[in-house]
Amino acid sequence: MSLNGHHSTGLRILLSGPAANALAGTLEQEPGISVIRPDAVGGASPSTADVTLHVVESSSAPGIPEDVRRVGELVDAPLILAAYGVPNGIVETGLAVGAVDVLVLPQSTETLLFALRKAARATNGTASGKVVTVFSPKGGSGKTMLATNLAVATARSGMRTLLVDLDLQFGDSALTLAVTPRATIADLAASAGDIDAEKLAAFVSSDPRSGLAVLPAPRHPEEADVVGQAVLAAVLDAARSAYEAIVIDTGPLFDAAMLAALDQTDRLLLICNPEVTSLKNVRIGLETIDRLGFDRDRVSLVANRVGAPGALGRSEIEHALETTIAYELPDDPAVPAAVNRAMPIVLADEKSKFSRALGALASEVFKQPELDEQKSKRRFIGGRR
Repeated sequence: MSLNGHHSTGLRILLSGPAANALAGTLEQEPGISVIRPDAVGGASPSTADVTLHVVESSSAPGIPEDVRRVGELVDAPLILAAYGVPNGIVETGLAVGAVDVLVLPQSTETLLFALRKAARATNGTASGKVVTVFSPKGGSGKTMLATNLAVATARSGMRTLLVDLDLQFGDSALTLAVTPRATIADLAASAGDIDAEKLAAFVSSDPRSGLAVLPAPRHPEEADVVGQAVLAAVLDAARSAYEAIVIDTGPLFDAAMLAALDQTDRLLLICNPEVTSLKNVRIGLETIDRLGFDRDRVSLVANRVGAPGALGRSEIEHALETTIAYELPDDPAVPAAVNRAMPIVLADEKSKFSRALGALASEVFKQPELDEQKSKRRFIGGRR
């Protein structure tokens, strides 16, 4: 199956189990998804599947172990067990049959696809760059400012770095960096042929001050429609193979782009401002992340504008969110001044309070292995902890 006739299949799912038909129609309508049935004649072989989804009417249904064993003889792929109804015993049943994940149905299509892609990716063994996603469920949090400065600081450290703007309707990372896009992710999505590292390189723009590569958001909101799930998966796969560090800027919603980003994310930086309305949205965001099955150990809470007049304190934030703050970014008048000049603060004022804090954050988030002598002489702007 392809998307708009351009891109190859993103995910092959072996769909099995007595209740499989309940999900077949939903999955078959998704771009970038190929559904394979165990008893298919003349279609794709079950052995080519990336992941197996075994669907039963309830976790207590008889014959689950034997059915799963027969399916396992057809394909060596990670298994997800999904059951309708009350979840009594589903975890134990999943463990017994060797499932990498269990789902209680019904679930939204987005949650289902997220679980399938996560299971497939966890076992593909592909060496790749590190992906850090910057997200806030409330606008005006400083999300894009953090993403752009993090990407610039990382590029300046000597790592091959790509900034991907997945705020597909109103992304302005390129504007924030004063980078004139030669193309956007929408142009890449509309182009003919499969997306790989070589093709990705032809569509990115460069920030000459830092060497950062940028894949901008579409120029107009309506162009976001051409950037489907299969395209997003292909773009991020290509980015992982070509860059050491990938920073993803996102919109404030759990939309298709955000879910695609989570599917590839190694570290999620969740931004909150020290104010009540921001904390309310962030708390809901954390609950949603938990429901999606994203590992909370990969989430780092970033408190922005710490010390601003009237701001809540660290203990108040952590108490409200029941989460420890991983990083603090200070309220700094140098930040809005730099933003209005379309200049990353880590370039405009390397010694500012914000630049020093951002440098420490960048060096921890993108920890590097032993460097050669030449690279070891480089350091993040603002210094390391």
